[in-house]
Parts: sequence; structure tokens; C-alpha cells
Amino acid sequence: MAARGTSKALSVEHEEFVGKYYGGRRSRSSGGADNDQGDVRQGTPWSGDHLIECKLTGRPGKPATATLLKTFEKIAEEAYSEGREPLIALRFFKPDSPLANSKGWVDLVVRSLESDVENLAAKAGGAVWR
Repeated sequence: MAARGTSKALSVEHEEFVGKYYGGRRSRSSGGADNDQGDVRQGTPWSGDHLIECKLTGRPGKPATATLLKTFEKIAEEAYSEGREPLIALRFFKPDSPLANSKGWVDLVVRSLESDVENLAAKAGGAVWR
């Protein structure tokens, strides 16, 4: 068991939180074993199968200051003022990536965890697991 308040303890707490939200389970090795990759495994009828990698930035007393978070906060305020859901679309040029399209771009979308879980549940006609 990780000591309370340590980076490891905060990471474990984050992984358990994500697992609970998605109706999945935290990897015992936290992605550190070849036969147990990723941090959270999830598979439910309402949301499909996911392997989730969790990343944590900031902690109590030392809040995150990441540019991506500031950007998301800005678009969230704007979206909520119009009754919309905020998303960030990210594009990276990396032609050798297995995620790249035929032109070499990797396109990703970022949304809040709560919005993602609610959308997945709504598509499957199920309730959100929490």
C-alpha cells in the first residue's frame, strides 16, 4: 500500500476513481507488467471495451497549471454558456505512428471523464456507473 499523500497513492486513487466511473477495474501492476498493461481495464455492455492509461498532474497544495487544462477550462466556460459540451481536438503530425491517418496526422479528442461516461451510457440506453 502506498503511503498516504504520496505520488503513488494519488495515482492509485486516480486509477480507482477512473475504474469506478467506467465500471472497470484497476490493474494490480498499474501497467507495469507485460501481461497486465494499462492502468484500468473496462468492459461493459453499455460502453464497450477499453484499456485506459491514467495520468495525474497536480496535487492538493500544488494545483495543475498545464496549458491544456487552461484551454479546456476556457472552452468549457464558452460551451456551458451556450448549453453545449466542451471538447478539444488535438492534431499531431507523426507519419510513423500506428494512429496516423494516410496523411500522417494523429487526431485525438479530449472531453471530461464525466461527460464521456454519460455519453457512453446514453448511447447504450444504460445508467451511468458510479
